[in-house]
Amino acid sequence: MKTKLILWGKTEKDEKVLVAIELVEQDNAVKTYLFKEEDATQEFYNLMLNEWTNDKEVAFPKEYQTFEKPLTAAEDILPEGLLVDKPDMINRAKTEWHFVVLSKKLYDLYKGELEELKDKISDLSEFSSEYWEELKSFWGKVQVHIRERNLFRNHVESLKNKTDDLFNELKNFRKQADAEFREKSQKAFDEFNEILDTVEEKINKGLGLQPIFEELKSIQKDFKDIKFDRDHRRKLWNRIDKYFKIVKEKRFGSSANDKNPVNRTERRLNGLLGAIDKMTRSIERDKRDLENQNNIISESDGQLEVQLRQARLMMIEERIASKTEKLKDMLETKEMLEKRIIKEKKKEEDKLKYEEAKKAAKDKIKKKVEESSELLKQNEEKLKKASELLKEAKKAPVVDKAKENDSENAIKEEE
Repeated sequence: MKTKLILWGKTEKDEKVLVAIELVEQDNAVKTYLFKEEDATQEFYNLMLNEWTNDKEVAFPKEYQTFEKPLTAAEDILPEGLLVDKPDMINRAKTEWHFVVLSKKLYDLYKGELEELKDKISDLSEFSSEYWEELKSFWGKVQVHIRERNLFRNHVESLKNKTDDLFNELKNFRKQADAEFREKSQKAFDEFNEILDTVEEKINKGLGLQPIFEELKSIQKDFKDIKFDRDHRRKLWNRIDKYFKIVKEKRFGSSANDKNPVNRTERRLNGLLGAIDKMTRSIERDKRDLENQNNIISESDGQLEVQLRQARLMMIEERIASKTEKLKDMLETKEMLEKRIIKEKKKEEDKLKYEEAKKAAKDKIKKKVEESSELLKQNEEKLKKASELLKEAKKAPVVDKAKENDSENAIKEEE
């Protein structure tokens, strides 16, 4: 978009003049130069048209008039009494230049914000997630104006290059922070693995399952309080979960490792808490953006910029309202899940107690059955011996009676 024009015109005295008009962005003003017809040779006209309008220096004649007027939406930009051959060019330039000035102010505003961020980041000695989010929020605002074409290409390139430089500085700090984090995570990972090795050894030795179960619960609690990188957290969680399943199966049978509603609800709650955290931070960023826009609009010059800012404010307010409503629903769901977890844990504890009592009752009955079987076996042996004695006792009298009859017969024969 050109900010300089060359055209012919006439003064109020009907004198033909060459009119040169330029926008002075930093002053929000328009300068008009009038050259007499005798000074405006074809050579000079060509220089002004081809070089001066492209921001190259051109030597002016000794005598010329200069006028300067502020650029506003309501007032004419030409000196009073001056008429030009192409007034439509003046009207179009007035509209376009007003936008140019507003765009330049917008660029200066963002340039100032970027300088403030640069000063903050230059004082850092380690990575700052706060400044990272602030820089992301800043570039998000710039991108909105890029999409709406409120900024010119050279301004966009300048802001992008400076923003990229600051992102790179923060990335270097983050690389260092990530390396330190991974080192701490590896150390904690090794320590937990040593503890879990001991638990595995206890399980393999067949030691008491209840103490092992309580130890696993304690390990799980400590595990949740420590920050691991994703890979370490996944591996440790899988190992802890594996030992929980082994212990439960040994205590209550294979049915103990069915999908646990408490675990499912807790996973859902953890995912929801992450989403709530992201939504809260998003709303806070929008509120900061809203505050910045309110500050900016109070300093705006010109109807176009005010309208632009007011439209932006309405968009941000609508976005905040929508996100706030979503956050409200998420918090209600969070409360519902927390109550459900308490209820399901109570139900699970009751179930565990019932299973333990049931198992104890089965063991007791089994023991009684075994004792009864042993007693019955002993009684069977006693009955068998008694039966044999009884048989022998029955046989003895029969034999004696026969002998007695034989004796009696013998006596009778002798007689």
